Amino acid sequence: MTRIYTRSGDQGQTGLADGSRLAKNDPLFEVIGDIDELNAQLGMVRALNHESAIDKQLSCVQHKLFDLGAQVAQYKANNVSAGDIETLENWIDGWQDQLPELKQFILPAGTQAGSSAHLARSICRRAERQAWQAEENHQIETEVMQYLNRLSDYLFVLARVLNGGDEVFWQADS
Repeated sequence: MTRIYTRSGDQGQTGLADGSRLAKNDPLFEVIGDIDELNAQLGMVRALNHESAIDKQLSCVQHKLFDLGAQVAQYKANNVSAGDIETLENWIDGWQDQLPELKQFILPAGTQAGSSAHLARSICRRAERQAWQAEENHQIETEVMQYLNRLSDYLFVLARVLNGGDEVFWQADS
């Protein structure tokens, strides 16, 4: 890339790989923007994290999200597989085995890294909702939504891990 600006989006439209142009407020760009925001938030989690195993997993996720965004933008063919979803499930199971069983709801709080992972989880859930909405008018493979769904589960468990068992429990009628 020689220039960061293209000047082609100044009229409220953005181009896709096939040469077509869509309004910047099209639901497809909401998904792409949410995936980008999620990836940036994962960068913050990585900056606050001090565990190499977690950093390695988050690096994999960030690369996959970049590919996922390109896929949603129709720059790449389907590159999210059942294996990618299974990888997230394996990571969830591995971390969850190290955590105490949850017996009540927890608040998105705790350490800076844990709170940052909770924020990433909420962004991920928004991205999934937006993907389902955009799918009504655009071809988005179901694996995209499945990956985002499982990723939000992973981020919930990761937030608990990063909080080191020091969780803030919800108290009814507070």
